[in-house]
Amino acid sequence: MLAFSIILAGCAKDNNTGTNGGAAANTPSTGNAEAPTAENPVTIRVFANEDTVNNQKLETNAFTKLVEKQQNIKFEWTTVPSDGAPEKRQISLASGDYPDLYLLVAYVDHFSQNDLLRYGQQGVILPLNDLIDQYAPNLKKTLDENPDYMAMNTAPDGKIYGINGLSACYHCSFPNKMWVNSSWMKKLGIETPKTPEDFKKMLEAFKNDDPNGNGKKDEVPLSGSTETFGVHVIPYLMNAFIYDDDRTYLMMKDGKVDLAANKPEWKEGLAYIKSLYDEGLIDPGAFTQNADAFKKIGENADGQILGAGAGMHPAIFLDIADGNRNSKDYDSIPPLTGPNGINYATIQYTGNQGASFVLTNKASEEAQIAAIKMLDSIYTFDGQIQANAGIEGIDWRKPQDG
Repeated sequence: MLAFSIILAGCAKDNNTGTNGGAAANTPSTGNAEAPTAENPVTIRVFANEDTVNNQKLETNAFTKLVEKQQNIKFEWTTVPSDGAPEKRQISLASGDYPDLYLLVAYVDHFSQNDLLRYGQQGVILPLNDLIDQYAPNLKKTLDENPDYMAMNTAPDGKIYGINGLSACYHCSFPNKMWVNSSWMKKLGIETPKTPEDFKKMLEAFKNDDPNGNGKKDEVPLSGSTETFGVHVIPYLMNAFIYDDDRTYLMMKDGKVDLAANKPEWKEGLAYIKSLYDEGLIDPGAFTQNADAFKKIGENADGQILGAGAGMHPAIFLDIADGNRNSKDYDSIPPLTGPNGINYATIQYTGNQGASFVLTNKASEEAQIAAIKMLDSIYTFDGQIQANAGIEGIDWRKPQDG
């Protein structure tokens, strides 16, 4: 599982004519760059997401130091916390003072395919094809052997402007789940909803029948947030009417790409969702708040108030540590079956359609080569062990007899 962007930036256990005189000086040559020495490592300026909540320090963590030593690199970090990370990346680009390398956590922030094509054609982002061919045999082998992964990383013009993570994450593959307070359902005698109308009746009971037993109408029937990890409330509901991929609103029909959002079924789905909203069954904050605010509802200090939550997994809006008072009460429910017998679930391929490793035209030839070699080293068995499991002898050891 080649989740390099998460590993380094998140976990811590062709012819371009852009700014700075275009990319002629930034395109890899056939190896004329001066070889770095131990006394003179290659400096790479990096913009990265840092987990400040858990006091991560990318500059000093063990894997960073290992990569620097192995690859003879010196990273100069510009780090931003997860909150507001996409906006901070855009500001760095707009300022003109952007780094050599963006190394992002894909589920926090990443360059979209449109971003890559736009900045690539402007010359701000460098194509990686030649670098991969010359300096990244492991990455090249991975791309060649995984056609879907190659397709996700290749722009319409045939260039690779960035690399995304390749991760076999089963629960990520179906992100738009619905988690329902099953203890409330049991208390109110509600069976698992099978249709949109069943779901609406459940939410009405959550709102009106005081399932938390405090004598107040303080329950939040349904909530979510605005990030990209399955927390939007609309897709789960819309998928009972027509397929909603939660990204492009495209679908396949009779072997051709079609738009879902201009169909009568989409309008029907919106009407249903609006009826929930108009009756106060959907938290208005679901369309504006971040996951931290969502979690404050799920972990309300004065008592349980959340009836249902959208999310890839419940830890987004609950504390799931052993002994937590709320996490045992929430279970996922199957997709709803709509009036036309439709009951889709959104599928997401094992990797973001975008990039979390992106080189810019600020990078010198030496920095480009060093960065792609660094990335290539993670596309190996040893690189994965070091990146995912930590330091040998401290975090893991090789198996012993018996």
